Amino acid sequence: MNTDHNEDSDVALGVASGLAAGLVGALVMTGFQSALARGGVTSGVKGTPSTEKAADRAARLVTGRPVPSRRREAAGEAVHYATGSLIGGLYGAAAEVQPAVTAGQGAAFGVVAATVVDETLVPALRLGDPVWRAPAVSHPYSYASHVVYGTATEGARKLFRRFFGKVKDGADQIRRSGWTLREALRQGAAMKQTEELARARQGLGEATADPQETLGDGTASSRRGPSASRQTLLLAFLLGATAGPRTSAPITAVTWAARLGLISVKDSPLSGLASNRAVAVTTPMAIGELVVDKLPSTPDRTQPVGVVARVTSGAVAGAALAGGRSASAALAGAAGSIVATYIGHALRTRLSRALGNDWAVAASEDLLAYGGAAMVCVAALAPERERIAQD
Repeated sequence: MNTDHNEDSDVALGVASGLAAGLVGALVMTGFQSALARGGVTSGVKGTPSTEKAADRAARLVTGRPVPSRRREAAGEAVHYATGSLIGGLYGAAAEVQPAVTAGQGAAFGVVAATVVDETLVPALRLGDPVWRAPAVSHPYSYASHVVYGTATEGARKLFRRFFGKVKDGADQIRRSGWTLREALRQGAAMKQTEELARARQGLGEATADPQETLGDGTASSRRGPSASRQTLLLAFLLGATAGPRTSAPITAVTWAARLGLISVKDSPLSGLASNRAVAVTTPMAIGELVVDKLPSTPDRTQPVGVVARVTSGAVAGAALAGGRSASAALAGAAGSIVATYIGHALRTRLSRALGNDWAVAASEDLLAYGGAAMVCVAALAPERERIAQD
C-alpha cells in the first residue's frame, strides 16, 4: 500500500494528520533521548527543564498560581507533547501546500524545528540560557533529537494522511450512494444500501466480475476466495488495534456497520453480525466496558483472559471488514489487537503515573478506540486508487 499522501491537497486533512503525527514524533523523540541518557549522553543543561518553566508560566497566567511541585514533571511532559503536536499540525498544513517541506523525509523539518524552538524561542522567552551561554553539547543534542522528531513525524504523517484521506473518500462514497441513516435503520434497508454502495464503487472503476462479489472494502466475496487486498489487510489491522484500548470497540463498530449496510457479510459465516440481535448484544457490551474500565478493581488488560478477548474481537472484526470469509484479514485484525494491547498498556501506565490521574487517560482511550473503529469502517468504503489507475 502506497503511503504517499493523495495528489489533491487538503489543508484540513494535512492539519489533522500533522497533529497526530507530531504527537508520535514527540513520543519517538522522548524515547531517543531516554536511550541516549542510558548511554550517559545528555544535553548538559542544568536546572529546571524549559518545558516545566513554560508550564509554570502558563499556569500563572491562567490561574495566578504556579504548578504544584508534584505536578511539574507531568506538566512539563504535557507541554512537550502539546508543542510537538502543534508544530506537527503546522508542518502537515505546509506539506499540503508545498510538498518540498518534507525534504529529507522530514529531516529538514527537524532542523528547522530545532532552530526555531530550541535555538530561538526558548532563549527569547527566557525559558533557557542564551545560545552563547548554553553548554556546547546542547546544540548538537538538540539538532539530533529534532531530526529524529522530524523523520518520525514525517513517517507518521504519511500514514495518517493516507488513512484520513481514505476516511474522507469513504464518506464521499456514502454520500454519493444516497445512503441515509433513516433508511438504513428500517427493516431490510441495510442490504439495499450495500448494493447501492457497490454500484457506486463500480462506477469508479472497481467493478468485479459479478456485482454480488463486491464488498464494502472493494475486495471480492467468497466466490473469489478468502483473499484480501493490501488496503483491506491494513484496515483490518487498524480495526483490530482498537481492541487494545477497548475490547468491544471493533466488534461493536462492525456490527453497526453491517446492520446499517456500510459493510456486507451476506452469505458468510459472520452474516449474523448484520442482525438487530447482534447490535443488541454488542452495544450494551460497549457501554458496560466504558464504565468497567474506570473501576480500580478491573483486571489488567494484559492478563490472559483480556488478551484472548481482544484477539477474538479483533479477528472477528477484521474478517467482517473483508466480507466475513477472509482468514488473512482475521489474522491481521488479531495481530493489530495484540500489538495495541501491549503498547497501549505501557502508554496508559506511564501517562497515568505522570499525570496522577487515570480517568483523563481512560477517557482519551475511549475516544480513540470507538472513534477510530468507526473511521476504519468508513475508510473501508474508499475505492482503491491504484486499482482505478490500472483500469
